[in-house]
Amino acid sequence: MAGVSAGDPGSPGSTLPSRDGLPGDDESGDAAWLAPVAAVVAAGLAIAAAILATWALAVVLAAEQVAFAWAWGRVLRCSPGTIGLVAAWSVLADVAVLVTHRHTYGSAAGVVGSAVAAVVLYQLTLRRAVTLRVRPVAVPAASATPAASATPAASPGPAVSPTPTAGTPAAGAPPGAPATRVSAELVTALGGISLGALATGYLALRAESGAPNPADLMATAGLLGAGTAVAVARLLGWAGLAWAPAGVLGVLAAAAAGAGLGGPGAASLSATAGLAAAAAGALVAALVDRTLVRARDEPAPPPASAALLAAVLPLACAAPLVYLVGRHLPG
Repeated sequence: MAGVSAGDPGSPGSTLPSRDGLPGDDESGDAAWLAPVAAVVAAGLAIAAAILATWALAVVLAAEQVAFAWAWGRVLRCSPGTIGLVAAWSVLADVAVLVTHRHTYGSAAGVVGSAVAAVVLYQLTLRRAVTLRVRPVAVPAASATPAASATPAASPGPAVSPTPTAGTPAAGAPPGAPATRVSAELVTALGGISLGALATGYLALRAESGAPNPADLMATAGLLGAGTAVAVARLLGWAGLAWAPAGVLGVLAAAAAGAGLGGPGAASLSATAGLAAAAAGALVAALVDRTLVRARDEPAPPPASAALLAAVLPLACAAPLVYLVGRHLPG
């Protein structure tokens, strides 16, 4: 099946092809375990990096943000340029946090703002490319006007309509086709960059000083909670349990893991602080995972893309609340 970009109208009168029949539509087989395994790997790598050092966490987050950009683009079928924009600006958010003096989460705001300008410029270029890609349409000589047919000097053969210019729909093309594709690409790019940059919250929590609790352990607890909630819920769902009890059990397991990370044996991290950070990550991650599970009612994407999205997107969305709890929870 030929690849179709987000919003691509295709040939005149056609519709976007259905995803029915693509690999991964039926997740009752071996593909079902990819999501929990990917969640464990993504969270485990981030946890190990958070314990090790700030630079290690930055490397792991950058790799996962690039993986998210690829999966996001594959699922939504956007152009390669959009995937590159999502990956580049997500990583730039990490760089902005690292190079600033205080390493605050707000340092990424300027990167997200500049991403809007970059995305708009790219979409303008894409619109021109989509419009000019339409071939000239041949008009048969029989369709010419009677006056023109009666003229002896008229040259035989088909007449070719003028080449369309940028911003002018070609003959036979669906009205607004380039605008439809550009609008879809614009939403995909801005949404992907915003979601990818959310993961920078773990890096900001790990690097920023002045928190009442140990920053490395709070970031670790948040990642542990988010990853545990997704992995447990997916595994229980794979075993046949409904999402509601599976999600609740996942959150409870994540909170218990966070409390276990703190406690008397931990270095200056109380059980309450560990539980709060893990529960914050688990609640958001479980809700995002539920959204992804419900989206499987639609034609499913390839399993590798779906697994990466299920692993990284809940972690990224949980980062702001984990950062908030880690920075402001009393010690």
